[in-house]
Amino acid sequence: MRATHRHPMPQQDQDIQTVHQFGRYECIGPVRIPLRLSNGKVTTQYSLWYFEFPREKYAALTMGNLKKTKHPLARVESVCIWGHFFDSQYCDCEWQLQEAKRRIAEEGTGIVIFAFDQHGKSVGLRNHFLVYAEGYRRGHELVVDAYKSLGFDEDYRTNYADVRDILQHFGVKRVRLMSNNPQRIKLLRKQGIAVQRVPLEMPLTQWNEEELMVKKRKLGHLLRLEGLGKKSVKQ
Repeated sequence: MRATHRHPMPQQDQDIQTVHQFGRYECIGPVRIPLRLSNGKVTTQYSLWYFEFPREKYAALTMGNLKKTKHPLARVESVCIWGHFFDSQYCDCEWQLQEAKRRIAEEGTGIVIFAFDQHGKSVGLRNHFLVYAEGYRRGHELVVDAYKSLGFDEDYRTNYADVRDILQHFGVKRVRLMSNNPQRIKLLRKQGIAVQRVPLEMPLTQWNEEELMVKKRKLGHLLRLEGLGKKSVKQ
């Protein structure tokens, strides 16, 4: 008979004060650890929080007094095993996360919301591996065509109610969103968040050129595509 393993629970007599229930979500935190920025500096000013909703889990990285900031910098990041864990140069995921952290630290206030369950634009870890493996085998680009060839939608991230609740947890109703994705901006505004876009474009390289060009031409991402000795490609 196969043994089942359960996560250990705190003993009943322990006084747990960092777990809080807020309606449909749970919040744990803050956690404060020194974090290295892309410029090599280490900061201890960030706080980490865990949010669990009925269907998805998130982390929030915050700095400064968000309630007293009219338009804090914000970034919504979906987990990417290629970029965040293995430093892939094909996508811009890792660069955008690190650059967002650096900019927030420079200003002294801001928030990054990290979606653990939205791997591969919410297609899931296994399916994202399948998209890459079959995409390479079939000779497709991996941003749109590889998804469609396997019967997947290009992006399943359509419900931003969780993100709204996390922002409102910290008293945030207006953000300067670091993003190039017009769909993400539209969906956040649909949830009642006032959004001002701040470009967050990774410099063009021989490795990320295909992905960024596909994002601009097929998905309408707001990119200039500068680099590699080329002129910028304007909208």
